[in-house]
Amino acid sequence: MSTAIGFIGGGNITRAILSGVAGSGLYETKLVGIFDIAQNVREDYASGGYVTYDSIEDLVKASSVVVVAVTPQVIDSIIAQIKSGLMASTVLLSVVAGISTQWYRERLGQDCKVVRCMPTLTAHVGLGSFAVARAETVLDTDYKEVDRFLSSCGVIEEIPEDLMCEVVSLNGSAPGYFYHMTRVVVAEAVRMGFDQHTALRLFAQTMKGSAETLLSSGLSAEELEGKLRLAGGTTVAALEKMEELGFDRCLQEGLRACVKRCVELGKF
Repeated sequence: MSTAIGFIGGGNITRAILSGVAGSGLYETKLVGIFDIAQNVREDYASGGYVTYDSIEDLVKASSVVVVAVTPQVIDSIIAQIKSGLMASTVLLSVVAGISTQWYRERLGQDCKVVRCMPTLTAHVGLGSFAVARAETVLDTDYKEVDRFLSSCGVIEEIPEDLMCEVVSLNGSAPGYFYHMTRVVVAEAVRMGFDQHTALRLFAQTMKGSAETLLSSGLSAEELEGKLRLAGGTTVAALEKMEELGFDRCLQEGLRACVKRCVELGKF
């Protein structure tokens, strides 16, 4: 059986993307193939109607687009299996942090078609944020199916490949910052006397609305912040205390540490 999209690796990011794709209704499960080294993972996907494969080679042979969704530490050990099933028309969509398109081309042939992608787990709810960079071998006709698939569960931004590690700090790792901040805010709210679930709903909905306002209002982040920075007000009191304690520097250094680690992962 042939599939439109095949995934090597059935972990968290695969589940997140496929959950979002399923919500769009654009791809039936029988059009999506899965290989995972764990048999129980394959069986779980098969129970959901996905096509499962017992080898990477079989999956690659059967799929027009192959999503490589493994860790950087694993990719070198499976590249030969990918190569054995690869056809000239196959497009690889790599979500492996730190691994360049040239890395694939050196091992699979300079003509292979590779799209490098940094996804987000927010694809799970159809709100993914995908940064992509295409190898020069990937023509618009090759890219069409990749674009359709990713667009079904989020937004896509094409960026220069030399910014693919930097972008991890903006999208791939960014949900972690928000979840960490949420833990701090909710814990403080509980200390104040709020019920945990009430505090969580209030804060998460406010952040959701703030993001949508930023995307749709036509106003910059600086302009929106300025509307809340009223002299002597509560918001300015909070922001000034955060700035005093080094919030901006802390955030900047966190972003830089994220990028540095992505670069390191590409050297495994």
